[in-house]
Amino acid sequence: MRLKNGSRIIIGIVFVLLAISILQVPATAAAPNLPNNSCADCHRKLLFSSEAQRQFIDIRIKHLESGISCSIVCHEDKLNKSTASTYAMWSISSHALFDVTCEKCHGGNKSAVLKKDAHEGLSSINIARANTPETCGKCHESELEEFKSSQHFKKLESGQEGPSPACITCHQAHSVKVLTASEIEDFCSNCHNHITGINPAVPKNAEKALDSVNELEVEISKARSTIITAKAKGKDVTMAESDLESAKTILKNVPSVWHRFNLTYFETEVQKGIENTRKAEKETAESQTTPLPTKAPGFDGILLISAFIATYLLGIRRISR
Repeated sequence: MRLKNGSRIIIGIVFVLLAISILQVPATAAAPNLPNNSCADCHRKLLFSSEAQRQFIDIRIKHLESGISCSIVCHEDKLNKSTASTYAMWSISSHALFDVTCEKCHGGNKSAVLKKDAHEGLSSINIARANTPETCGKCHESELEEFKSSQHFKKLESGQEGPSPACITCHQAHSVKVLTASEIEDFCSNCHNHITGINPAVPKNAEKALDSVNELEVEISKARSTIITAKAKGKDVTMAESDLESAKTILKNVPSVWHRFNLTYFETEVQKGIENTRKAEKETAESQTTPLPTKAPGFDGILLISAFIATYLLGIRRISR
């Protein structure tokens, strides 16, 4: 019996030591260096891998040595755990990359050192689900403009029961996720399915629409390469460059246009961009080599001509003598 208990203790200690070694490896990317931002400074310290949190591992080891089975969850503050998770998700998001910090959405004073002062002015109004379009639209103006013309926004604004997507529905609050073509079908299926009866064809069509964006990116790359090669050969690629720029503009506007959630319009725009790239390639292939301009006589040429004239005049002078 003692041997069994001893084995359990040893296994438990080994497990905990492994947990320590894992926790010592940063779970997220290094947080950006944000000067004078107490929000990031404080919430970063609440990460599960911090020294304060690792102290609970030591408590668990002592309990295991005494034959007491326990979970670290018992010794962890649930609010801190939630806050740490939120900060961890933000720290690897595009918002962190571009220094969009807590106070931009939550309010508060990022320069304050004390928790009480830092949290002064916090508001839940801006982050209320129905208000997120206006909050996000402060930075994402074109996306908001397109979203306001969508059926999604009209449903959200009406306050009707049933699914009414807001920004955080698709992008999540802190990870700021951007769904890919391979993820979009399953995600849209949460609302658009045969059970709800809300246009079940949308998920597959959405995946197809985002796939077409990948095709546009490939075609732009091909057209750009073709134009560069032709230009190096001295060909006139002015028209091709103009069509390529049109395609690049369409690609640049893709994120905004997507928020209209009109898949027919979206695909029409993307296909227009693809047609522009193919037109650019065709124009490049048909373009003629630009003839090199006739070189004006340089200084050396002028000297040579002057020498001929001088020789001619000297010859005349000798004959006249």
